[in-house]
Amino acid sequence: MDDLATEFLDLVHRLEEIRDAITPEQAHAEFDQTTLQVFWKRWPSVSAWTGSLWRLLSEELDVPSAPHRDADLDEVGGSE
Repeated sequence: MDDLATEFLDLVHRLEEIRDAITPEQAHAEFDQTTLQVFWKRWPSVSAWTGSLWRLLSEELDVPSAPHRDADLDEVGGSE
C-alpha cells in the first residue's frame, strides 16, 4: 500500500506541475486530439474517485478532535 501512496503523491505533484505550466485554454488549443479525447473519456471516473476521497477526508477533518485521555502525556506548564 505504501507504494500506491507514493505513486499517488507523485501523480498529484506531477499534475500540479502541469497545471502550473499550461492554462486549460492553452492545453485545449495545443494538446493533440488523442490526448484530449482520452482526457474527455477517462476524467469523469477519475474525478468521481478523487471527489469521493476528498469528501471522506473533508468529513474526517471537519469533526473536532477529541481530547487526549492519557494523564501521563498531559503537559503542565510552570512546574519546576
